[in-house]
Amino acid sequence: MVLVVGGVLAIIVAVLVLNLQTPPERRIPLTPNRPAPPNSNSIKPEVGPAPAPAPPREPKPDPPIAAPPPVASAVPGTSTVTQTDLDYLATRNLLVPVEGVKANQLRDTFNQARSEGRQHDAIDIMAPQGLPVLAADEGTVIKLFQSERGGITLYQIDPSGRYVYYYAHLARYAEGIAEGKQVRRGDVIAYVGDTGNAGPGNFHLHFAISKITSPRQWSGGDPINPYPLLAR
Repeated sequence: MVLVVGGVLAIIVAVLVLNLQTPPERRIPLTPNRPAPPNSNSIKPEVGPAPAPAPPREPKPDPPIAAPPPVASAVPGTSTVTQTDLDYLATRNLLVPVEGVKANQLRDTFNQARSEGRQHDAIDIMAPQGLPVLAADEGTVIKLFQSERGGITLYQIDPSGRYVYYYAHLARYAEGIAEGKQVRRGDVIAYVGDTGNAGPGNFHLHFAISKITSPRQWSGGDPINPYPLLAR
Protein backbone atom coordinates (compact mmCIF):
# COMPACT_ATOMS: atom_id res chain seq x y z
CA MET A 1 0.00 0.00 0.00
CA VAL A 2 2.82 2.29 0.96
CA LEU A 3 4.53 1.49 -2.32
CA VAL A 4 1.47 2.35 -4.35
CA VAL A 5 1.00 5.68 -2.68
CA GLY A 6 4.64 6.44 -3.10
CA GLY A 7 4.50 5.68 -6.82
CA VAL A 8 1.53 7.95 -7.34
CA LEU A 9 3.23 10.77 -5.55
CA ALA A 10 6.33 10.32 -7.66
CA ILE A 11 4.26 10.65 -10.83
CA ILE A 12 2.51 13.79 -9.57
CA VAL A 13 5.83 15.37 -8.66
CA ALA A 14 7.23 14.57 -12.10
CA VAL A 15 4.25 16.16 -13.81
CA LEU A 16 4.56 19.31 -11.73
CA VAL A 17 8.24 19.60 -12.49
CA LEU A 18 7.56 19.20 -16.21
CA ASN A 19 4.89 21.95 -16.14
CA LEU A 20 7.25 24.31 -14.42
CA GLN A 21 9.92 23.77 -17.09
CA THR A 22 7.54 24.35 -20.12
CA PRO A 23 6.69 28.01 -20.75
CA PRO A 24 3.01 28.73 -20.89
CA GLU A 25 1.40 29.01 -24.35
CA ARG A 26 1.13 32.61 -25.44
CA ARG A 27 -2.30 33.51 -26.61
CA ILE A 28 -3.08 36.53 -28.84
CA PRO A 29 -5.96 38.40 -27.39
CA LEU A 30 -8.88 38.73 -29.70
CA THR A 31 -9.75 42.31 -30.74
CA PRO A 32 -12.86 43.48 -32.54
CA ASN A 33 -12.58 44.15 -36.28
CA ARG A 34 -11.53 47.69 -36.98
CA PRO A 35 -11.96 49.39 -40.34
CA ALA A 36 -8.81 49.71 -42.33
CA PRO A 37 -7.26 53.16 -42.24
CA PRO A 38 -8.30 55.23 -45.19
CA ASN A 39 -6.00 55.24 -48.18
CA SER A 40 -4.47 58.64 -48.72
CA ASN A 41 -5.12 58.25 -52.43
CA SER A 42 -8.86 57.83 -51.85
CA ILE A 43 -9.28 61.11 -49.97
CA LYS A 44 -11.25 63.48 -52.16
CA PRO A 45 -10.43 67.18 -52.03
CA GLU A 46 -13.17 69.53 -51.11
CA VAL A 47 -15.07 70.62 -54.23
CA GLY A 48 -15.74 74.33 -54.48
CA PRO A 49 -18.38 76.02 -56.64
CA ALA A 50 -18.05 75.36 -60.37
CA PRO A 51 -16.35 78.20 -62.26
CA ALA A 52 -18.63 80.38 -64.35
CA PRO A 53 -18.71 79.31 -68.01
CA ALA A 54 -16.67 81.45 -70.35
CA PRO A 55 -18.77 83.85 -72.43
CA PRO A 56 -19.39 82.56 -75.95
CA ARG A 57 -17.11 83.94 -78.57
CA GLU A 58 -18.77 86.15 -81.09
CA PRO A 59 -18.35 84.76 -84.59
CA LYS A 60 -15.96 86.70 -86.70
CA PRO A 61 -17.71 88.51 -89.54
CA ASP A 62 -17.10 87.17 -92.98
CA PRO A 63 -14.64 89.21 -94.97
CA PRO A 64 -16.39 91.76 -97.17
CA ILE A 65 -17.19 90.58 -100.66
CA ALA A 66 -15.67 92.74 -103.28
CA ALA A 67 -18.24 94.55 -105.38
CA PRO A 68 -18.33 93.50 -109.02
CA PRO A 69 -16.72 95.93 -111.40
CA PRO A 70 -19.15 98.42 -112.91
CA VAL A 71 -20.62 97.48 -116.24
CA ALA A 72 -19.65 99.84 -118.99
CA SER A 73 -22.57 101.85 -120.31
CA ALA A 74 -23.32 102.29 -123.98
CA VAL A 75 -23.53 106.00 -123.22
CA PRO A 76 -20.62 106.78 -120.85
CA GLY A 77 -21.26 109.44 -118.25
CA THR A 78 -24.37 111.46 -118.94
CA SER A 79 -26.78 111.67 -121.84
CA THR A 80 -25.54 112.81 -125.23
CA VAL A 81 -28.47 115.21 -125.50
CA THR A 82 -27.26 118.82 -125.71
CA GLN A 83 -28.88 122.23 -125.84
CA THR A 84 -28.35 122.14 -129.58
CA ASP A 85 -30.68 119.14 -129.79
CA LEU A 86 -33.34 120.91 -127.74
CA ASP A 87 -33.04 124.08 -129.81
CA TYR A 88 -33.47 122.12 -133.02
CA LEU A 89 -36.56 120.26 -131.76
CA ALA A 90 -38.04 123.56 -130.59
CA THR A 91 -37.89 124.77 -134.20
CA ARG A 92 -39.99 121.78 -135.27
CA ASN A 93 -43.02 123.29 -133.51
CA LEU A 94 -44.23 119.84 -132.41
CA LEU A 95 -47.97 119.23 -132.30
CA VAL A 96 -49.71 117.72 -129.28
CA PRO A 97 -50.19 114.24 -130.81
CA VAL A 98 -53.79 113.60 -129.67
CA GLU A 99 -56.69 115.30 -131.42
CA GLY A 100 -58.49 117.86 -129.26
CA VAL A 101 -55.95 117.89 -126.38
CA LYS A 102 -54.50 121.32 -125.60
CA ALA A 103 -50.96 122.00 -124.42
CA ASN A 104 -52.18 123.34 -121.08
CA GLN A 105 -53.85 119.99 -120.37
CA LEU A 106 -50.56 118.09 -120.42
CA ARG A 107 -48.76 116.84 -117.31
CA ASP A 108 -45.02 116.28 -117.08
CA THR A 109 -44.57 112.59 -116.18
CA PHE A 110 -41.10 112.23 -117.72
CA ASN A 111 -39.23 111.62 -114.44
CA GLN A 112 -41.83 109.42 -112.79
CA ALA A 113 -40.72 105.98 -111.56
CA ARG A 114 -42.04 102.87 -113.24
CA SER A 115 -41.79 99.13 -112.57
CA GLU A 116 -38.44 97.35 -112.37
CA GLY A 117 -36.66 100.55 -111.34
CA ARG A 118 -37.25 102.26 -114.67
CA GLN A 119 -37.85 105.94 -115.26
CA HIS A 120 -40.83 106.82 -117.42
CA ASP A 121 -38.82 108.82 -119.98
CA ALA A 122 -42.05 109.87 -121.71
CA ILE A 123 -45.33 111.65 -121.06
CA ASP A 124 -48.78 110.10 -120.81
CA ILE A 125 -51.51 112.04 -122.58
CA MET A 126 -54.85 110.98 -121.14
CA ALA A 127 -57.66 110.79 -123.70
CA PRO A 128 -60.85 108.85 -124.44
CA GLN A 129 -60.64 105.52 -126.21
CA GLY A 130 -60.45 105.73 -129.97
CA LEU A 131 -59.47 109.41 -130.16
CA PRO A 132 -57.21 110.01 -133.21
CA VAL A 133 -53.45 110.01 -132.60
CA LEU A 134 -51.69 112.61 -134.77
CA ALA A 135 -48.16 112.79 -136.13
CA ALA A 136 -46.32 115.32 -133.94
CA ASP A 137 -44.00 116.21 -136.83
CA GLU A 138 -43.49 115.29 -140.43
CA GLY A 139 -41.26 112.31 -141.06
CA THR A 140 -41.27 108.60 -141.89
CA VAL A 141 -42.90 105.64 -140.17
CA ILE A 142 -39.94 103.33 -139.61
CA LYS A 143 -41.49 100.57 -137.47
CA LEU A 144 -44.89 99.16 -136.56
CA PHE A 145 -44.42 96.92 -133.57
CA GLN A 146 -46.33 95.18 -130.79
CA SER A 147 -44.75 94.49 -127.38
CA GLU A 148 -45.78 93.37 -123.90
CA ARG A 149 -45.12 96.78 -122.38
CA GLY A 150 -46.03 99.17 -125.17
CA GLY A 151 -48.81 97.14 -126.75
CA ILE A 152 -49.45 98.39 -130.27
CA THR A 153 -46.69 100.90 -131.04
CA LEU A 154 -45.46 103.13 -133.86
CA TYR A 155 -41.97 104.57 -134.42
CA GLN A 156 -41.52 107.66 -136.58
CA ILE A 157 -38.21 109.28 -137.52
CA ASP A 158 -37.93 113.05 -137.95
CA PRO A 159 -36.81 114.69 -141.24
CA SER A 160 -33.19 115.04 -140.06
CA GLY A 161 -32.93 111.32 -139.29
CA ARG A 162 -31.56 112.05 -135.80
CA TYR A 163 -34.67 111.79 -133.60
CA VAL A 164 -37.40 109.21 -133.08
CA TYR A 165 -41.00 109.84 -132.02
CA TYR A 166 -42.57 106.88 -130.22
CA TYR A 167 -46.34 106.32 -129.85
CA ALA A 168 -47.55 103.47 -127.60
CA HIS A 169 -50.65 101.79 -126.07
CA LEU A 170 -52.49 102.33 -129.36
CA ALA A 171 -55.85 100.72 -130.05
CA ARG A 172 -55.01 100.29 -133.75
CA TYR A 173 -53.23 101.94 -136.66
CA ALA A 174 -54.97 104.34 -139.01
CA GLU A 175 -55.88 103.08 -142.43
CA GLY A 176 -52.98 103.19 -144.88
CA ILE A 177 -50.25 103.41 -142.21
CA ALA A 178 -47.32 101.16 -143.05
CA GLU A 179 -43.57 101.05 -142.51
CA GLY A 180 -41.82 103.48 -144.84
CA LYS A 181 -44.85 105.74 -145.22
CA GLN A 182 -44.18 109.47 -145.25
CA VAL A 183 -46.46 111.43 -142.91
CA ARG A 184 -47.10 115.12 -142.43
CA ARG A 185 -47.54 116.98 -139.17
CA GLY A 186 -51.13 116.44 -137.96
CA ASP A 187 -51.84 113.31 -140.05
CA VAL A 188 -53.92 110.66 -138.26
CA ILE A 189 -51.61 107.70 -137.71
CA ALA A 190 -53.44 105.66 -135.03
CA TYR A 191 -56.06 105.72 -132.26
CA VAL A 192 -55.83 105.97 -128.46
CA GLY A 193 -56.06 102.65 -126.62
CA ASP A 194 -55.00 100.75 -123.51
CA THR A 195 -52.88 97.95 -124.98
CA GLY A 196 -49.67 96.66 -123.40
CA ASN A 197 -49.17 97.36 -119.72
CA ALA A 198 -51.36 100.48 -119.71
CA GLY A 199 -54.02 98.59 -117.76
CA PRO A 200 -57.58 97.86 -118.85
CA GLY A 201 -59.56 101.08 -119.25
CA ASN A 202 -56.52 103.33 -118.68
CA PHE A 203 -56.78 104.94 -122.10
CA HIS A 204 -53.92 107.25 -122.98
CA LEU A 205 -51.10 107.87 -125.43
CA HIS A 206 -47.57 107.19 -124.26
CA PHE A 207 -45.44 109.63 -126.25
CA ALA A 208 -41.63 109.69 -126.18
CA ILE A 209 -38.79 111.36 -128.04
CA SER A 210 -35.26 109.98 -128.24
CA LYS A 211 -31.99 110.94 -129.88
CA ILE A 212 -30.47 108.21 -132.04
CA THR A 213 -27.05 107.27 -130.63
CA SER A 214 -26.17 104.52 -133.09
CA PRO A 215 -26.62 104.87 -136.87
CA ARG A 216 -27.74 101.25 -137.09
CA GLN A 217 -30.12 101.30 -134.11
CA TRP A 218 -33.00 103.72 -134.04
CA SER A 219 -34.49 102.35 -130.80
CA GLY A 220 -33.02 102.72 -127.32
CA GLY A 221 -31.55 106.17 -127.88
CA ASP A 222 -31.11 108.90 -125.29
CA PRO A 223 -34.52 110.11 -124.03
CA ILE A 224 -35.64 113.72 -124.38
CA ASN A 225 -38.50 115.16 -122.34
CA PRO A 226 -41.38 115.99 -124.75
CA TYR A 227 -43.24 118.12 -122.21
CA PRO A 228 -41.35 121.44 -122.65
CA LEU A 229 -41.48 120.99 -126.44
CA LEU A 230 -45.27 120.51 -126.49
CA ALA A 231 -46.50 122.73 -123.66
CA ARG A 232 -45.46 126.06 -125.24
